[in-house]
Amino acid sequence: MKVFKTNINNINQSEKKSCVTIGMFDALHKYHKIIINKTELIARENDLESIIITFDHKPNKQSETLLDEKKKIKFLKDNFKIDQLIILNVDENLIKTTKKEFVDILKTKLKTVKLVEGSDFRFGFQKSGDIQYLKNNFGEKNVFVYQRNENISTSKIKELVKENKIDQIDDELEVNINLLK
Repeated sequence: MKVFKTNINNINQSEKKSCVTIGMFDALHKYHKIIINKTELIARENDLESIIITFDHKPNKQSETLLDEKKKIKFLKDNFKIDQLIILNVDENLIKTTKKEFVDILKTKLKTVKLVEGSDFRFGFQKSGDIQYLKNNFGEKNVFVYQRNENISTSKIKELVKENKIDQIDDELEVNINLLK
């Protein structure tokens, strides 16, 4: 897995078409694993490059990530066969990127032809982009969507960690608790 840390305007040009998933992937819980595995599978079945786009932090929440960057990279390398991990710097340029500009970058820079996302995925300036916008731009059959399970969430895990209730994190979440320490 190649790892690139960059800003939205300096994403490297991909050499081949890709299948992409985008998200914070902070806890790397069961829901995240399903999405990443599907990205890997679709890429392999279609001779595409598999790409994860993640972020160095959430806007205005830099100190609230569960996994530090090194642990996230190591976990992804150890558990998935993804070609590229792109860690975008959350800066003014990213925050002001419109949904159209974001889609244009996916299409031109990463040659994205397929996407895998959760049903609640939002992107672009003021979160104006959504799953339907992706389907309109990439085609209904090229956007794979997983329905969000509210019982599996990074927020839930963060709350249990904050309350020091590590032992109560449900096994169903399949979280590697050692990552959270």
